[in-house]
Amino acid sequence: MNCHQVLSGACNSGDQCFAVGSVEGIPFTAYAAGCNIVILASNFERVQIIPGAVHSYVRIGSLDCSTDTGKIAASYGAEVCIFEPTPLIHTAATTHGLEYRWVQTGKLVADGPITALSWNLEGTRLLTGGKILQLWHQASLYQDDSQPSSGVTFQIGGDKDDKPKQSEEDEPGWICVWQCHTATPAHHLAFSPDGVLFATSGINDRLVKIWYQNK
Repeated sequence: MNCHQVLSGACNSGDQCFAVGSVEGIPFTAYAAGCNIVILASNFERVQIIPGAVHSYVRIGSLDCSTDTGKIAASYGAEVCIFEPTPLIHTAATTHGLEYRWVQTGKLVADGPITALSWNLEGTRLLTGGKILQLWHQASLYQDDSQPSSGVTFQIGGDKDDKPKQSEEDEPGWICVWQCHTATPAHHLAFSPDGVLFATSGINDRLVKIWYQNK
């Protein structure tokens, strides 16, 4: 296999710091380079660099992209920032067709350092993994606060679920609807295509745990 292209800015070590997504059917690649996020078009042309200066130059530990909505989630320690694509207006024609710019639209804080992220297909739920598994749901801006959220539960056996908890950040939009302490920190996460199941495993696990929603 021959080298196709050399890109400046080395990707962070590990297999959780790069991902492939798509927006309106247009694929793209995103990877973490230090504290920055680099977005590439399908022809590997660099489209945008999201600087990490506003996040105190914290090294990105994990990153994932939605394959439907094009959302990007990146973890900075225990903090996760959500970036969404916005169409560019009055721009010159490009060969790659990825005429979007990603802007930060949300932020959440987990209960510990995050080592893995996974979007569901629609980009409405985000799974964060580390010592604690947490499932975050994008709440509607017009949700009635007088009606408490019912929450969801996942299980693989007789695990006891903790109560849902809202993000401590001032920015509304993402609510923790489920969390679970695992025996070993989760290092690999993946939603099923329909979003009903997700799988987790630790860095040295021989078995993959399959979680399903029972409520």
